[in-house]
Amino acid sequence: MNAVRSIESLAAGDGQHNLFRTLGPTLLISMAYIDLGKWLVAVDAGSRFGYDLVLMVLLFNFSAILCQYLSTCIGMVTGKNLAEICRQEYSQVICVVLGLQAWVSLLTSELTMIAGVAVGFILVFEHDDLITAICIASVVVNLLPYTLSRLDTRVAGMLNACVAGFTLLCFVLGLLISHPQTPVNMDVMFPKLSGESAYSLMALLGANIIAHSFYTQSSFVQVQRRSSVLTLGSLFHDHLFSILFIFTGIFLVNYILLSSAADESSATMVMNFQDAMELMHQIFTNPAAPIVLLVILLFSSHIISLTCIVSSDVISENFFGIKLPLSAHHLLPKGFAMILTIYCAKVAGPGGIYQSLIMCPVIQAMLLPSSIIPIFRVSSSRLLMGRYRVSLYVEILAFLAFLLALFTNIIFAAEILFGDSTWTNNLKGDAGSPVILPYSVIVLISCASIAFTLFLAVTPLKSASNES
Repeated sequence: MNAVRSIESLAAGDGQHNLFRTLGPTLLISMAYIDLGKWLVAVDAGSRFGYDLVLMVLLFNFSAILCQYLSTCIGMVTGKNLAEICRQEYSQVICVVLGLQAWVSLLTSELTMIAGVAVGFILVFEHDDLITAICIASVVVNLLPYTLSRLDTRVAGMLNACVAGFTLLCFVLGLLISHPQTPVNMDVMFPKLSGESAYSLMALLGANIIAHSFYTQSSFVQVQRRSSVLTLGSLFHDHLFSILFIFTGIFLVNYILLSSAADESSATMVMNFQDAMELMHQIFTNPAAPIVLLVILLFSSHIISLTCIVSSDVISENFFGIKLPLSAHHLLPKGFAMILTIYCAKVAGPGGIYQSLIMCPVIQAMLLPSSIIPIFRVSSSRLLMGRYRVSLYVEILAFLAFLLALFTNIIFAAEILFGDSTWTNNLKGDAGSPVILPYSVIVLISCASIAFTLFLAVTPLKSASNES
């Protein structure tokens, strides 16, 4: 597919300006951070806990910037993507587990993409048939990638970057125009954590850091090692600026949504899908907001569709040793995601869609700590990175980002096992509402992820063992 190959052309700098070389890949990656599920997570957290979790969102955003930057450095210095390096440096069993985690993370992104577009159709066209909306959304998100596949790779690459930039700009400016006087409440910036907030904290972690995007980012930029236009040092600075610029905009969006929900929460507490939609209508006061929302979801779903194809190809080939045609990577994840979305709608109706949009970031957060370890190991390896090995200060920051993700998961696991919070009882089904994912499955995924993280933390790279 030319639309997918255009991403490599974009990263290689085949466009009319070198700006696309560094800004383009990050713009494409950023689309996964602005789907409807991420918005609902911020709105839900703000309505329940006000400004208590703002600082944690900021720390998660810093961690995402660091992880994406290190993934970029790894891809450019080694000329290989992160999954390819993991295949060389870890055993086959570890690679299979890392691949399963990355593929589940990718599948949850596809699910939230389809569910988000379906909800957008319902809001704009006031259509009550949720199953039909899901089927339409599953078809629509595939149309634009196939349309662009007929274009020249260079033109398609620049067009994809422009679509991603336009979508992010519309989203950020739309929120700023809707809320020109969003306050910065310094008195409540410090986090106030409790068992009740553990679920929202996990959802915010998964909404701000996406595990499979590390492999995608390193795959996008690995062709830049062969560049003769700019040195690696200058490319590092350009990529860092691009990542800082774009992820600062993403944090600004999350802060506006969270603070707006906190200000409106006195009148509306988010308990179900209808409450969330009512609160969204209060936040987006402009009558044209639903249409703009749908346009943003459609454009972002196109970019997410392309990046997920690349992610699926990288994951299956390097972790599982399976080489499939790009059409299979395009259809299989979306097919599974559509089936799961229809299942959620059948089991619990609109409430099931709302649960899935909140649950998917939680699942992504469970898979995150073990996915950070390869980034930390590889970027600090002298044998793999040479003179571009990260400094001690960056190593410390990466280690703190890992601890932040790990301790968030431990708090969540402790609460789900031994706590008696409202969300724990809801997951157990004690509240009487339908449950889309059994409580035992959530406990199993959480505990297994933490155990695998601890095992991977004490497992050195093969090259480090040989050096010793």
